[in-house]
Amino acid sequence: MIGAELMFHFGNVVILTAFVAAFVLWRYRVAVLHGMQAASGILLPVPAMAAMASPATPQAAARPAEITTDETRSPEFRAASAWEKQARRRIRIAYLLSVGLPALALAVFYLKQSDMPLVPAWVVAVTSITMSAAVPMIAVSLATPFWRAFRQWLSLLLAGAALALLLAVAQRAANGKAPTLETFNLLWYFGLLAATQLWLPFLLLLATGNKKLRGVAPITFAGLLVFGLAPLAGSRLTQALAGSETGSEWVLRFGMNAVFVLLALPVGWLAWWRLRALGQGYESKRFSDAQLLAGTWWLLFVTVTGIELISVRPNPLLSFVGCVVAYALFPPLNRFVLARAGLQRNRPPARTLLLLRVFGHTGRTERLFDRVGARWRLFGPVTMIAAPDVIARTVDPAEFLRFVTGRVSDVFVQSQVDLDARLQTIDLSPDPDGRYRISEFCCRDNTWQATVVALMQRADAVIMDVRGVSAERRGCEFELQQLAARLPAEKLVLVVDQTTDLEVIERATVGRRGSLRLLTVARNSIAETDLVFDALLDAATRSTTTIRY
Repeated sequence: MIGAELMFHFGNVVILTAFVAAFVLWRYRVAVLHGMQAASGILLPVPAMAAMASPATPQAAARPAEITTDETRSPEFRAASAWEKQARRRIRIAYLLSVGLPALALAVFYLKQSDMPLVPAWVVAVTSITMSAAVPMIAVSLATPFWRAFRQWLSLLLAGAALALLLAVAQRAANGKAPTLETFNLLWYFGLLAATQLWLPFLLLLATGNKKLRGVAPITFAGLLVFGLAPLAGSRLTQALAGSETGSEWVLRFGMNAVFVLLALPVGWLAWWRLRALGQGYESKRFSDAQLLAGTWWLLFVTVTGIELISVRPNPLLSFVGCVVAYALFPPLNRFVLARAGLQRNRPPARTLLLLRVFGHTGRTERLFDRVGARWRLFGPVTMIAAPDVIARTVDPAEFLRFVTGRVSDVFVQSQVDLDARLQTIDLSPDPDGRYRISEFCCRDNTWQATVVALMQRADAVIMDVRGVSAERRGCEFELQQLAARLPAEKLVLVVDQTTDLEVIERATVGRRGSLRLLTVARNSIAETDLVFDALLDAATRSTTTIRY
């Protein structure tokens, strides 16, 4: 019964996490939108031209945009591109090791507790099933598209099944026996075990790993997990009290719900302490947002296995302890492996990307951000003006706690002092997983222009999504004018499609459209966004006029 109760409460926590995270995110979007529309004080003046990076020369403005090919890329671009391939491979290996070693320990423990044969073939089979948890962690860290990640997950499972079968055949050969049809039944049992062990964790993973919720889901889950176990603890404690004469008197005197009331305050304090600990850990860079999400997913996998062992296997206490140990191995091992993965070896200098866009196209902007902005985080920080269209992709645990405590207004730029302070606190060092952070600037109606110009000044490359710009919809005209006046054309990449009115761009950039790099992204396909990313990386590696923070 304890296993069934645990599964019931754990499932409720995951379901509530999805709903509560969606609600909190919606309220956060509303708060940001309300703050954007509010003005505080006088209009913050835009810095004078002399204070900015060296503007483009007339000759540079007149030169048409070059068509860059692999042969004309700079040596710096080729070096950076080669480093990225190595870094992505090292991150994959780091997560496979981080999950693989605890998964191996959990597999041995599972086989031992289940009275299954503790032989290499079965150890590899069970380990590879649990080890598949590494694939979504890698996908989040490296901004891997869903279907590509799904193929990688399937390949890992098939490789595990093939290796387990080879070991079974080798084991029989070592004993002087030929493989039989029963030997190949291992593949059937492997598939059956994978289906029974993975369907629920991956269902829970989809609930907490949705791209629109993953920024707030881990910290929401951490708080609700404590609250979710409170009813179970309360019912068990009430049952224990009712089993004794003295306890029965207390239960009858104060009522069946007394224990729940007594537990409310300490449980609430414990949940809040857990939330604050996660927020402080993130701010102190002990882990990244992707590592926090990875830890949450590993907890899901281990918990489902633990509940199964507690429910149908002997020694529930031993099963609990074994699963706790398997879970506790992951965070320090992940930090250890990533720290020694060689991500800093031959690393290019950090380069800042400024992401600008036409507000209002949420789905389109999110997809572009997922495939370009998220990938850029291996090379340097990403800066942007906050808005509801990408808030789900960029909210972090610290911002979540400020919102929950009613201090969301603290993040808004309201004066020159606020702007200077925010610029000085932009994080220019990578997280333990080698990825840089996103710096959002929440601005009032009277501060956004000065803020976006200050960010232009500090960017090594600028991408601006001008899809949908027309004579009737010219919300980004100010940014286009400032980019054309203040930055060299080689720093800029404009994303356009068939809905873009190029005449609006021509007028806003004062005839410089021919020198700007315009890339068509019609479907947000992988090929299109890869071209955009390469163009940005090429622009950043050629950039030499950036004013540092």
